[in-house]
Amino acid sequence: MTTVNAPQATYHGRDEGKAHAFLGIPYATQPVGALRFRAPEPLAKGGEVDATAFGNAPVQTPPPVTEWSIHRADQGYGEDCLNLNLWTPAADGKRRPVIVHLFGGGFATGSANVGHFGNAAFAAENDVVLIRPNVRTGALGFLYLGQHFPGLPAANRSMLDLAMALRWVRENVESFGGDPENVTLAGMSSGGFTAAALFGTDDGPSLFDKAWLLSGYATRIQSPDRAAEIAEDFLARAGIEPGDEAALERLTVEDILKLQAEVVAVNLAERSMPGGKTLAILQDGVTLPRHPEEALKAGVLKDKPLVLGRTRHEARLWYATGRMGDVNEARFRDTVARFDGPDAVDKGLAEWDAAMPDATWQQKEEDFLTARIYRRATASNAEAQRAGGGRVWTYEFAWEPRPPYDWLGAAHGFDESFVYGLHAIENVPVAQTDPDSAKATAAEMEGALVRFMRTGDPGWKEEVRVFGA
Repeated sequence: MTTVNAPQATYHGRDEGKAHAFLGIPYATQPVGALRFRAPEPLAKGGEVDATAFGNAPVQTPPPVTEWSIHRADQGYGEDCLNLNLWTPAADGKRRPVIVHLFGGGFATGSANVGHFGNAAFAAENDVVLIRPNVRTGALGFLYLGQHFPGLPAANRSMLDLAMALRWVRENVESFGGDPENVTLAGMSSGGFTAAALFGTDDGPSLFDKAWLLSGYATRIQSPDRAAEIAEDFLARAGIEPGDEAALERLTVEDILKLQAEVVAVNLAERSMPGGKTLAILQDGVTLPRHPEEALKAGVLKDKPLVLGRTRHEARLWYATGRMGDVNEARFRDTVARFDGPDAVDKGLAEWDAAMPDATWQQKEEDFLTARIYRRATASNAEAQRAGGGRVWTYEFAWEPRPPYDWLGAAHGFDESFVYGLHAIENVPVAQTDPDSAKATAAEMEGALVRFMRTGDPGWKEEVRVFGA
């Protein structure tokens, strides 16, 4: 056991080989009971904390498991999920680079407790501190109740949770051997969108020093009116009148999960189109005063380096997991219209016919969604960062597994384990199909990440770097 006396409390962690792990550290008052739909509140200082076991992950309906899914250990779920996990080579006063990584999961699932990163090995072999916070997801983290419950004005609770975790890091990480003035903020997918939303907040940019985003950007921001429509649907299905906070408190976790599944879409196009049917970040003018991409243009990150990553076949994940249904010409036309408007449909079909003349309608739709949701956002955010006077690097992850999973390509999320060095390759089935090339690609990506953490430069020119091609 390892004990650390930090400004917040005294923490008792455990040894994991070359690194020390401090698990399930509470960083805010737990959002239960009357605090369920409220902004996170700070913890009282003092006391001792047993940090030898993972805390709860956020409540969720875990996604379906496939034979190629990342292997995830059993874990507990609960509303009392505002905790973080920390791995450090030593709590010795040395000021090591720190990375805070937020999981993805479509704003509804995900956890900081899964082990496919090889957390201890990543921290020890690179002499850095790795921190992975749990935050609220789904309706508990994102359902906007401000227009229906004046007493519950806090939107973007998941984003506020992340900000609270970052404040804990700034105040306490030096006691764990980390440098509070060298914090890299990272996020994958919805974790990236949530992390990037902090760019548009009043104090968010002051909570980190660099950012590395994986398939999640300073985009996809809902309007309050659209978010209120989704909340209205949720409340109507629950039979709850506006203003009845007691009824909200009486909802069971099972009720909440069932209701949120009914009011959001599983189809990637329906979720990600302008005004999409999803729970997500919204610009409410209070917790998020301005659009984060506009904040980039205004220079909020001009002194904070930024890396933006994407995979070559982002949208394929949704087809591979059976969430997209059948695609024909009419369906593809509808998808183009959702994003670009009805007047752009004929031009869009011609563009994709020319680019992919022998492709099926599904392949064309998949590439269209990859382009509109991910490639375009990468370029737009990069342009905004440069317009604001900041430095930015982008990459495309192109490594593809061999049979039997070659058909998956370089799908959404596949780069996450590689960026952290594939230290637990046994938990990543797609990487096991070609371990030598996977490890080589992972070593390049891990090296770039650690270099970025140390120096603010990942080591390639400010153009698109392709990994694993």
